[in-house]
Amino acid sequence: MLGRYQLIAPLAAGGMAQIWLARQTGVRGFEKLVVIKRMIGALQEEPEFVEMFLAEARLAAALSHRYVVQIYELGDDNGSFYIVMEFIDGESLARIFRAARAANLVIPDALSVQVVAWAAEGLHYAHTFTDGYGAPRGIIHRDVSPQNLLLTADGSIKLIDFGIAKGANELTTSGKLKGKIPYMPPEQARAEQVDARADIFSLGVVLFELLTATRLFGTLEDLEILKRLASGTPEPRCRDRRASVPPELDALVARAMAPDPAERFATAQAFQQALEAWLRTHRTGPPDIAGLIQTLFPKRREERATSIDAIRKSEQVISVAVTLPPEGVSGPTLDGTSTLPPRPSNRRVVVGALIIGTLLITGGGLWWSQRAAPGDAPSAPVIAMSSLALESTPSASAFLDGVPIGSTPLVAASLAPGAHELLIRAPGFVDQRQTLSVGERSERLHVVMRLEPDAGRAEPIRTITIETHTSEIDAGPALVAPVVATGRLNLRTTPWTSVYLGKRKLGDTPLVGAVLPVGSQLLRVVNPEAGLDSSIEVVIKPNQTTTENLALK
Repeated sequence: MLGRYQLIAPLAAGGMAQIWLARQTGVRGFEKLVVIKRMIGALQEEPEFVEMFLAEARLAAALSHRYVVQIYELGDDNGSFYIVMEFIDGESLARIFRAARAANLVIPDALSVQVVAWAAEGLHYAHTFTDGYGAPRGIIHRDVSPQNLLLTADGSIKLIDFGIAKGANELTTSGKLKGKIPYMPPEQARAEQVDARADIFSLGVVLFELLTATRLFGTLEDLEILKRLASGTPEPRCRDRRASVPPELDALVARAMAPDPAERFATAQAFQQALEAWLRTHRTGPPDIAGLIQTLFPKRREERATSIDAIRKSEQVISVAVTLPPEGVSGPTLDGTSTLPPRPSNRRVVVGALIIGTLLITGGGLWWSQRAAPGDAPSAPVIAMSSLALESTPSASAFLDGVPIGSTPLVAASLAPGAHELLIRAPGFVDQRQTLSVGERSERLHVVMRLEPDAGRAEPIRTITIETHTSEIDAGPALVAPVVATGRLNLRTTPWTSVYLGKRKLGDTPLVGAVLPVGSQLLRVVNPEAGLDSSIEVVIKPNQTTTENLALK
């Protein structure tokens, strides 16, 4: 639990926050799915990061617009800050762009223009927002990109992630460049003062890429892009990349992307109105957007229903509760030499869920995606992987086999069969260590720890009591595998790639903490945009993290 919300499944983790799918329940069967953005525990001791997190909550929570994700609450659970936000059923524009290119599907111009016009309306609302006293807040998003625009299943859009938004009168801190560089306006790249026209430039780049089905900067590396932006060099026109782009649209995009802010649209509303004027003779609407999502992701509704059903049933669970015993009650030592006490007949059952579909998130927006792997790569042996749900009081840093896995509460996925060493550490408290034994069938371990304050004396760690509740799991013979030693892989590639082990997709780069069997592993790396499809070999060592940074041609 986090406050009054039940954490269900982790969705993503970034440099500053973890994203969770959560459930709020109430009387007479009331239930609401929400998304929780929780600050990483280690950063809660850093005033700068705490203020950034709180500033995002203060800015975004005040906004209420049909095209802006809704923030419900800023919470504080024993010093652990979190933001509760709207659960969105949809797909990111970035993923739609990639899927359309992979399917050789042309996104209609009118649909692209409509999406950007709605985004401009949402941005103008944020730019002109005033507080309860009528004072302008001057909110600038500063990270407008396809990743932060979600298209909903009912044919609307949501602008998400105001994590680096700020007021128009604030300067970018020197040396701390924030935002996605390929969508950054020149003045932001030069760390100069920005205003609402910075977001207009970024939105112009989004429309450029939709209309031309190309990336503005192609496969250029970030440093090269920054140099080009800082120089003020005009970017190519849409018709330079696709001659069939209507001239009037070409002119609108060029104006939005002008290197000099004075030459751009003065407001996002002016950009919106110019786009809508073109749309009067090229009408489109929500059914077209909903139809595009259904065409590109035909199984998404079925997988979403299956995933939520699995969450509600909370099946296939193994639960481990770890608490400090009352005085006089014996229990096992940390090395496991003593026996377990009798199980109480009224023990609490701790449940979790296996998410059958793949859950993805960017900022506050959640979308459901199907599993996919291009081509016919040779299949790899199937390893039965389990997961660990971990909670502690207070929130603490967790290490699995010597590798940091985040701050509690968390879920660590892809535990191979065998023994794993768990370490829980928080400033001012005694470290807790535990050996976890993972079986050969897919399981879920749930560990709950209450840490003991460290009085600064050289004392042994107190004995803890472990209760193990096991539910029968029939994973089927295909999931049974021998004990396999594993290590982790951090992989960064230029350009970005999707990474596969056999037919199993590990994720997109930068890849962090991917669990792989020990030994030499042949991985397939794919980037359709760059025409890249090749193989790389990595060597995984037991209980160690292998880090690779590769420039691929």
